[in-house]
Parts: sequence; C-alpha cells; structure tokens
Amino acid sequence: MNSKDLFARIVTGIIYIAVILVGILGGKYSFISVFGVFLVIGLYEFYRMTEKNTSHAISKTFNMASGFLIFFSAYLYLENICGIALAITSITYLLILFASAIFINRKDILHAIIYSVFGQIYITMPLSVLMLISYQYQTLSNEYYYAFVLAIFIFIWVNDTAAFVIGSLFGKHKFIERISPRKTVEGFIGGIGFSFLAAIVLSNFFTDYSLVFWIGFGIIAALFGTLGDLFESLIKRTYEVKDSGTLIPGHGGILDRIDSLLIAIPAIYIYLAATLVS
Repeated sequence: MNSKDLFARIVTGIIYIAVILVGILGGKYSFISVFGVFLVIGLYEFYRMTEKNTSHAISKTFNMASGFLIFFSAYLYLENICGIALAITSITYLLILFASAIFINRKDILHAIIYSVFGQIYITMPLSVLMLISYQYQTLSNEYYYAFVLAIFIFIWVNDTAAFVIGSLFGKHKFIERISPRKTVEGFIGGIGFSFLAAIVLSNFFTDYSLVFWIGFGIIAALFGTLGDLFESLIKRTYEVKDSGTLIPGHGGILDRIDSLLIAIPAIYIYLAATLVS
C-alpha cells in the first residue's frame, strides 16, 4: 500500500469513527439517522452481492425500504408511540413476499425470496436489536442510553485492531484459512487479550457494572465479532468479490465495516439478558 492509499485509509477511517460516535453519543435521533443509513446501504450492498453471477434479480428498493421501516418500527415500539408497528411492518413484508411468489411469473422467484428474507435477518434484525440494547438493561428509565452500544463498538474495534497488528507482527498459524487466509491464531488470541484489557478500562468508567460483567461482555463481543467478520468473508468468497462496496476508500463498503457488529449484537443481547435480568 503506497503512502497516498494509506493516507486515504486513515482519513476515511477517522471520519467513519467520528460518524459512529455522533450516532451513538448524539442521542436517539442521531442513532436512528446514522444506523438507519448504514442499514439501507448495507442491505443494498448485500443484495447487490447476492445478484452477482446469478439469475436471482432481487428488488433492492423494496427490501431496503422494508428494512428501514422495520428498523424505525422498533423505535416506535420502544418509545411507546405505536406498539404494533413492528409486528405490522414485519408481517406485511412477509405477506408481500408470499404474494410475489404467486403473482410473479419467474422460475427463480423462491430463490429471490429466500435471499430477501436472509438479508433482513442478517442486517435489519441485528441493527434493530442494537436499538433494543440502547433502551434496555440500564440504571436509568426506559429511554435511550449509549453505554452498552458504545461498549460493543469499543470491544470490536480493540479486537479487530489488536488481531490485525499482532497477526501481522507475530502471526504464523493460519486461522480458518479457507475463509480468510490472512487471519492467524496469534492475531485471534491477541484480539481476545486486548479485549480483556479494554474490559478492565471500561469497568472504571461504567462502575454500575462489575469487572466480571465487563470481562464477559468484552470476550463475547470479541469472539462473535470475529465470527461476524469471518461470515462476511465467506459471503464475499462465495460471490468472488473483494469488498462489499466502495463507499469508504481503503475500507470497502459499509457492510465491510459493520460485519463484526452484525453477529456480535445478538450474542451480546443474549449475554445481557442472561446476566442482568433478575
């Protein structure tokens, strides 16, 4: 990588992190705006990949709009504005897909429906659960609170950075080479280790929760964040693409940036439910 490309990667990386922090720390409206945009772009990139080298033409506009409506309906539910919005939007989406199987005369229509639903499960559901995490499991009232959302990103960033640096310097043993040839066992262990250290630091800032709680949080985020990264690598390898998109120079697409997040979020939600619900 030449100096110009490295500079572009650093600048765009800083901008991406700044946008994430604004989305998290700016309150619920910033959260909806930033992650709503990420959701729509991520769905577009996913459906574009699944169409590559296949005959499965998928309505990207319909799926992107539906994904955002489901995501926004989760907000309406959490704010007690409309308790049935989430159920209605989700069921309506499925009913439209079922109807399309009958009325659209296409041999591959079932494949298109399967890909459509999977895209919502893979991207829309985790980001909606992230919003749920931002409203639950906190010491305040049932309103938006950033602590756990910020923690997820911190642990994933620490894990990814440490895994890359340690893997580059000391990596000798490949880690699931058939999916991601550049990942190493040493990098994986290093990422977990630094996530452990990050948990110790966070426990001193968010003292309502114990050190043991934060260590468990960090390890879960690191483990399933790595799984999320590998899963998207599997998707890209299946469709023979290098990146999900080109939106972020030097980093690829939005899906390349949030891939770790998409698997870590459901795992963290289960962890929070298991440890904090009395």
